Amino acid sequence: MASASSDVIVVGAGLAGASAASALTARGLKVTVIEARDRTGGRGFARGFAGSEESLEFGGGWITPSHARIREHCRRHGVALRPRAAVTERRWYRDGALHRDGPTSPEDRNRHERVIARIAADAILLKSGHDKDEKGRPIAGVSFIDYLDRLDPPPATRDLLSAWWTVSGNAEKSVAPASELLGSSAYGEGLTDAMIDVWVETLVGGVSGLSARMIAASGATLLQSRPVASIRCQADGIVATLADGTSLEARAAVIATGLNPMRNIRFDPGLSAGKTEAIAKGHIGRAVKIWVKATGVPVGILATGGGSGSGIEWLFAERPSADGATLLVGFGVAADGWTPAMPRDAEIAMARFFPEAQILAVDWHDWIADPHSLGTWVSAIAGSEALFEHENWRAEGRLAFASSDFAPAHAGWFEGAVTSGEAAADEIARALGKNQ
Repeated sequence: MASASSDVIVVGAGLAGASAASALTARGLKVTVIEARDRTGGRGFARGFAGSEESLEFGGGWITPSHARIREHCRRHGVALRPRAAVTERRWYRDGALHRDGPTSPEDRNRHERVIARIAADAILLKSGHDKDEKGRPIAGVSFIDYLDRLDPPPATRDLLSAWWTVSGNAEKSVAPASELLGSSAYGEGLTDAMIDVWVETLVGGVSGLSARMIAASGATLLQSRPVASIRCQADGIVATLADGTSLEARAAVIATGLNPMRNIRFDPGLSAGKTEAIAKGHIGRAVKIWVKATGVPVGILATGGGSGSGIEWLFAERPSADGATLLVGFGVAADGWTPAMPRDAEIAMARFFPEAQILAVDWHDWIADPHSLGTWVSAIAGSEALFEHENWRAEGRLAFASSDFAPAHAGWFEGAVTSGEAAADEIARALGKNQ
C-alpha cells in the first residue's frame, strides 16, 4: 500500500463521525472526515424555517437528562441548550371530534386504563431485561400491530397509541416491533403519555452546528459533497474510492453513515454475514417531521390522535417565533398507505387539532427521499432485532462502524451516536496500537 494520506478515514460527518474524529485525533491520529452532503450533522439538520433566518431543527432534536456525553460536548464546544416548553394543555381528537376532557369517553375509560396499565407493566418488564410478560406472552419480537390487537384497545386508545408511535416506533406497525413503543414508554416509568417528560432540551444551532464545531476543533480534514462509492480493505490499510473516482488511503476507517446509506457503498471484501443481512434489510424508520407557523395557538398545547396511522397524528405548540406567532412541531409516519403531501397534510392536521389557528407557513425535510439518509431514526424489524444490536457491528480488522442505529446504548438518540462514535474510535485505536 502506498503511503496513507491519513491514519484514519471517517465516512460521515454526523454526530457519530464527529465523535469518532474527536476521539481519534485526541490520540494523535491524523483523520480525514468524508461527507456525502454539503453540510455536517447527518440526520440532525438545523436551517432557516420556510426561507427565513429563524433556525429550526428539521431532524432529531430533543435530548434527555441522562444524555451525559452529548451534554459534555455541548459544554466543551459552547453549544447552548434550549429548554422545551412545558405541556400546559392536552387535546385529543377521538370519536370523530376534538376533545379537551380526556383521551376516551366515560364508557371506554375502564377499558382504556387497563390497556395503558398493561403497556406500563410491559415497558418496565422490557426495561428490566424480560422478553415476555408474566403470562409468557411476547413483548419483544412481536409486531406493534399484533401487540395492539392482543391488548384490544377501544378505538380512541388505539388512535392515541398510534400518535405516540409516530415519535417512538416511527415505522409500519405490522413490521416494526412493539418494543419500540415500550422502550420509549419506559422513559416515562411505563406511561406512554409521559415519554415526552424526558425530552427536556434541544441544541441551539442544532446537531449540525455541534458536529461542525467538534470536527473543526479536532483538527481533522473535512471533505464535503464527496460520496464514498467503495471501501477496499487490505492487510495494511484501506482505500476509499469516492463517487468522482478519487481514491484516498488510510491505515483504518470508521463507517459512520448510518445503516441505510451503507447499501450505496461497496465493501471489498464483503462484510460479515450479520452486517450484510442488516444492510440488505435496512432499518424501517419513516417518521415525517413538520414545522408549522401559526397564530391563535398558545405555546404548550399538545394534541394527538385522529389519524389512525395516516397523516400528522401528533402536534405540539413548541415555541414562540421571533415575530410573536407560534411554531408547532408535528409527526406522522410515512407507512401503512400514507404518502405525505405538504402543505396539505399539515393543513388537515391543523384543522383537526387547532381549528382556531391561522397557518402562516409550513416546512419540512423529506428524510426518506434524502439519498444520504434513506430514513429517519432507527426502527428495527420484528424478529430481526439482533441485526441492529451493537454486538453485530463490532470492528472487522481495521474497519469500524459507528451510528445511533446500532449504538451500545441510547440507540436512535444523538447520545447513541456519540457513544457509538467513541466506541468505534476505541476499536480503531486498539487496532493501530494507540490505546492510550
